[in-house]
Amino acid sequence: MIQSFRQPSETGPLVTLEHGPYSLTVAPAFGGRMVNFRHAGRDILRPTSDAALAQAATYGFAGFPLMPYSGPLFGPGFTFDGVTYPLVRTVREEPTATHGESWLGPFRILDQTRNVLALEMEHEPTPGTFPFRYRGQMRFSVSDAGLAVLLCVTSREHRPMPAGLGIHPYFPKHPGTRLRFESVGVWPPDAPEAVGLGCEPLIAGLDFADGPDVSPMVIDRLYEGWDGRAEVIAPDGFRSVVEADGVLDKLQIYSAWDCPYVCVEPVSNTNDGFNRMAAGVPSHGVRILEPNRSIEGTVRIYAAGK
Repeated sequence: MIQSFRQPSETGPLVTLEHGPYSLTVAPAFGGRMVNFRHAGRDILRPTSDAALAQAATYGFAGFPLMPYSGPLFGPGFTFDGVTYPLVRTVREEPTATHGESWLGPFRILDQTRNVLALEMEHEPTPGTFPFRYRGQMRFSVSDAGLAVLLCVTSREHRPMPAGLGIHPYFPKHPGTRLRFESVGVWPPDAPEAVGLGCEPLIAGLDFADGPDVSPMVIDRLYEGWDGRAEVIAPDGFRSVVEADGVLDKLQIYSAWDCPYVCVEPVSNTNDGFNRMAAGVPSHGVRILEPNRSIEGTVRIYAAGK
């Protein structure tokens, strides 16, 4: 029988980086997840609770990587180069394979100093998992400029491989929290019938250029033409900034009415990007990697004060 749920039962040892007012804690053995990220004792990211650490809660952490694709598939698999590959559910909380493989697997430590942590993992396909071999790498660095996370996916295949990447950070969302960023388009809501649909122009109620109050919003949408900078503005005026470069030219926003956080996720591909590519939808964002070729992007998160 194919094993559908692959999340670990333990979080594993934690590693803490520090520089000046910034501190970051990471769980390498549980998908290289961020446990917390703070500036002068203030949580920039939603901190992981003791219960979530003890239970290795899938969605209980401060953030995690998205490799070798971001977002969910809309159905039971994907088609690439004329071949259909079935993928099983990744975690119990999702109806289909979601967020790739790396966020649930162990990373090994390549290098560690007081303020730098370099991690690496290798994916070997098994039935129902992503059917291509790849290497995932992350490099966390804490400095005067805040946190920088370099994400990289390298094909270890002898044939072309579709790929994407991203990161899924959680920001505290107190009543009155505002979110601001520039973009030019928005993708339709996720659904099986949306796989053939492309990006649409921004409409009223979905534009964040003026920094609206995000705390009452229920939203789960992908934005196109993001300019690479977003601000989460707390009720007291404290600003947390997210910047991204490389292939991370799209931005997923998730905010639910009953969740005390908002997710601001720089990503490279659309949700179900593999099948959108197969359907000929423009701007799907999936990259085709030749053997031993890579894609990468860097995300920066820092405190900008009031």
